[in-house]
Amino acid sequence: MFTTLVTVTLFAVAAINGAAADLTISTPTMTTCEPVDITWSSTTGPYNLIMVSPNDPCGDALVDLGDQDGTSVSWTPNVAPGTQLELSLVDANDEEAWSGTITVAQGSDTSCVPADALAAASSSATVESSSSVTTDASSSAVSSAVSSVSVAVTGTTLVITGSASTASASASASSSAGPLGAVGQDGPLEASSNGAMTFTSAPIMVLSAVAGILVLSL
Repeated sequence: MFTTLVTVTLFAVAAINGAAADLTISTPTMTTCEPVDITWSSTTGPYNLIMVSPNDPCGDALVDLGDQDGTSVSWTPNVAPGTQLELSLVDANDEEAWSGTITVAQGSDTSCVPADALAAASSSATVESSSSVTTDASSSAVSSAVSSVSVAVTGTTLVITGSASTASASASASSSAGPLGAVGQDGPLEASSNGAMTFTSAPIMVLSAVAGILVLSL
């Protein structure tokens, strides 16, 4: 009698633990056209397995592997390199499990990937690379322009130092805001022999406005 009671008790505990077990799924490393094993914990089958985009996990499935009776399945990634996937698993009790984000790496073989998918991935990579080069070039040009010009205001005198071409461009930007006078000994805008331009005898408000225009032009 005692032995029977113990046996029933152990069976009940095992059943309860099985029912309370959380459904989990692995996050495997994937490479194009190389088989990979996807595994998950055991709860109540069958298990429905799909792959979705991490950016739209509730959207349409990118890959549908259907119902699985066991706790593992082998799959050969036939998607373009760089594709991001997330595994979604649902058991017979509607319990859900999600993997982490998986980025499919490029292998030595891409023959299993549809040609249009490879072309789309290649086009996207080219656009991203071009955008990165343009941004880097623009940033370099701005940094160069900023480093080549120095603006200082002392009292009622505004001094711009830098290359001759930079100083000339700064003077043009300033003159567009209103006439400041002729370049020369008797005018408020004087050019020195070292490529610097000095604004003298100008009101503080005018100098501030010019300085603001110069900063915005950089």
